[in-house]
Amino acid sequence: MNARSLLANAQFSLGRRLVMACMVIGMVSVLVVQLGQRDLGDVQAQIEGAAIKTNLGGLRTALIIDYVAQQAVVSQAGADPSQSMAVHPNPFLLLHRMPSNYVGEMNVAEATNLPPGSWLFDPACPCIGYRPRYPKWLSSPSGTDILWFDVVDGTSGPLQLIPREAYIWKGDVLS
Repeated sequence: MNARSLLANAQFSLGRRLVMACMVIGMVSVLVVQLGQRDLGDVQAQIEGAAIKTNLGGLRTALIIDYVAQQAVVSQAGADPSQSMAVHPNPFLLLHRMPSNYVGEMNVAEATNLPPGSWLFDPACPCIGYRPRYPKWLSSPSGTDILWFDVVDGTSGPLQLIPREAYIWKGDVLS
């Protein structure tokens, strides 16, 4: 064998090894990206679930504070407490700071136009709704992609937010 054929064989062998190395690196890169996307999706779901629970907690707290404030006014004025509880306020208006993703008052029929990641209040129900950004994590008996919570009278207490269905968010109950 002469030097030229040895050089040609060496180059061919090196080329094959480089191609194989590039293929392996490419496959590993694809796997890493896919794993990263799955982890990112889980993180996004956890963040949105926590945000939903936080907003519901804030609204419920605002309803309790409003109830206590009304009771204080009633007791000072000596008025009939049943008359002051007749109105179902928009719980979002009771908050110290309005959520940036609150779109305002809207009826249930218009909720199909609600942008993902947004909250609304329907005074006709009265109820609040939330359309998730990532609805694939939401399970409900009806298959709805909007969470609905009715604002109902508490039994001789503050107004309550009651879920219309048994909502499950990534395995956790949203109530």
